[in-house]
Amino acid sequence: MSAIEHHFPHDYREARHAFIAAAEANDLGVTSRLHPTETGADGKPLFLDTTTIGERDAKTALLLISGTHGVEGYFGSGVQTGLLREGLAQRAAKGTKIVLLHALNPFGFSWDRRVNEDNADINRNFADFSNPPRNAAYDELADAIALPDLSRDTMKAANARLRAYSDRHGAFKLQEAISAGQYHHPDGIYFGGERESWSHKMLQDVFREELKGVKKLVAIDFHTGLGESGAAEMITEDLPGSAAYSRARAIWGDTLQSSEAGESISPPLQGTVDKAVAHWMRGKELTFAALEVGTRSTRDVFNALRRDNWLHLNAGPNDPEWAAVKREIRDAFFPDTAEWKRSVWDHASKAVNAALAAIA
Repeated sequence: MSAIEHHFPHDYREARHAFIAAAEANDLGVTSRLHPTETGADGKPLFLDTTTIGERDAKTALLLISGTHGVEGYFGSGVQTGLLREGLAQRAAKGTKIVLLHALNPFGFSWDRRVNEDNADINRNFADFSNPPRNAAYDELADAIALPDLSRDTMKAANARLRAYSDRHGAFKLQEAISAGQYHHPDGIYFGGERESWSHKMLQDVFREELKGVKKLVAIDFHTGLGESGAAEMITEDLPGSAAYSRARAIWGDTLQSSEAGESISPPLQGTVDKAVAHWMRGKELTFAALEVGTRSTRDVFNALRRDNWLHLNAGPNDPEWAAVKREIRDAFFPDTAEWKRSVWDHASKAVNAALAAIA
């Protein structure tokens, strides 16, 4: 196994230990925020961990976030730990700092779920819950997206309805209907939640504590699941022509695509981390992008999400399907191959290098 492959963990607990060890090896302190109610798949406590490189009172910062979508944390955590092992702690320019946020959604990471303990998608959880957005297209397709059972006949009938919608409106509109975010089907997928999640509150706390006083911020949120296997895209919600889009294009070049402008492999989303950070940083300079790396086919990823959703709502670890479904969803977001790891490591290294150059 190469050094690069060694950076990627086998589970949440190993990921956390490796991240902390890499930080401590560089004489960096780690702030650990304990989840007050949930435990991991191993029965042990869950944490959101952060470490800061550089000057604490710096006005310019780079923020690197992993595990927003739990099971996608294998990628982001591996990148963060690998960067620490390979000298990131010596790369904060004078007057700047680098904040690494490890496992924004530790529950999902530990349980190999994309969502949190409330079945909520953290990247849809920054909404106005007094008047949550409506997703009429999801409403129309809800019982074909989240399945009542996993039988062949049920799956076949549901897929026929989704194909019919795609035939009428187009494949991208179907993707948008399913994944843009919804707030009225708690048992569904891409559910934004009914309230601010613990992860939501802890991200706010990171901004109050670790990013207090920052006037210029570049942020990368590490994601997997969209696009060709091993390929990458930097996704911004800023529109072409805006100052933020221009800054991001200057940093990441042609890899940058706007979801709001229809350039990206991702449709426009509701209640995202991007929107929350933009609100918290209003009046300051923010350049935010998600690094999205491809894994499996869209169909395979979607089916893994549906099966995992059914499993957690209707079964438990003793269910005969449990192990197979857990393997399926892990593989959908973390192809455990040397080729994939080397490819996505290269994309992540380039994205972080470019961001470091931008804040230097």
